[in-house]
Amino acid sequence: MISVAEALKRISDLELRPQIIELDLSNSVNYVLAEDCFSPINMPPFEQSAMDGYAINLDHKLTEFTVVGEIKAGDSAENLNLTRGEAYRIFTGAMLPNGANSIVKQEDVERVSDKIIIIKLPIKGENIRLLGEQIKKNQISVLKDTLLTPGVIGFISMLGISSVQVYKKPKITIIATGNELVKSSHELKIGQIYESNTTTLSAALSNYGFDGERIVVEDSYDKIRFEIEQAIEKSDLVIMTGGISVGDYDFVGKILNDICVEEVFYKVRQKPGKPLFLGKKEEKIIFALPGNPAAVLTTFYMYVLPILEKMTGRKKAFLRKGNLKLSSDFQKTPNLSFFLKGLAENDSVSILTAQSSAMLSSFVEADCLIFLAENKTNWIKNELVNVYYLN
Repeated sequence: MISVAEALKRISDLELRPQIIELDLSNSVNYVLAEDCFSPINMPPFEQSAMDGYAINLDHKLTEFTVVGEIKAGDSAENLNLTRGEAYRIFTGAMLPNGANSIVKQEDVERVSDKIIIIKLPIKGENIRLLGEQIKKNQISVLKDTLLTPGVIGFISMLGISSVQVYKKPKITIIATGNELVKSSHELKIGQIYESNTTTLSAALSNYGFDGERIVVEDSYDKIRFEIEQAIEKSDLVIMTGGISVGDYDFVGKILNDICVEEVFYKVRQKPGKPLFLGKKEEKIIFALPGNPAAVLTTFYMYVLPILEKMTGRKKAFLRKGNLKLSSDFQKTPNLSFFLKGLAENDSVSILTAQSSAMLSSFVEADCLIFLAENKTNWIKNELVNVYYLN
């Protein structure tokens, strides 16, 4: 059995090679860029007006100009020449005529027929977006390993780029084992419970931009082995719940050994989620999580998400980490790390009730997980603790 720190280190040390695919830019949100992105153009691609107003060649001896034309956004002004004493009516984003060096805002002039009188002279170069001001042609626009947020995607789109190379998201299969499990749409009989782990994991994956196929299988060595082998064959990541402990009907550990899954670690000194397995088979990653619902979600947050970060080239952690003051004293079991559902408020955090690994109800209110390290037993009010924010 290993510590939480050692388990997370072994995940960090795993050598995973994310696959690279090309995606349409419009479908790339929350993917990670797999190569530097270079600008094929200057941005702006021409000098343009930053305001609605009048393009002039500023001469401080002149305050009256003759309007000789109009330039709208999208018009070409390539062959328009501005001479001394002339002005062009111009609109935001429109191309400057040759010879213009300033834009007078429309509210800073009085217009009479084809004449304008400048009330407030601009500074030379004012209200002009210069050629390549935002980025120059062939310059790196976005660095490799950047998360493609809406803002990043919008910027790349401005440069005329329609597709990008990104790290592929893994294909995921979720398997829940147990004779007692029944679909929520079925009638519940004595001795049975509704299966929630695949629903929970599917929702958790979706929350971070991933999809997962869901499978529920009864406690049979042959049936579970078949589903595991099929899942490993077709998936990059397999997440199982239940059957990893040492009971007579806990077949998962034996099956993983029988099909030569390489163990990265098994069992962590933590509560909840002690019977946690992580393994590899070639390039495939296999998790066997405990069966208790709260332990499933907790171990997903703390161990599955870091694997997904590595598999998709993500450098920024999904969960933001912080430090808050405990709102009350707490005493825990020695030699075990605890992950407790908490509710953060201002600079403090409260430990919620219903912390049992079988109880999901505390996750209804929880907005963070409180981490209490194994080498300490007693925690006092206002003591700083590590928290992982869930939202």
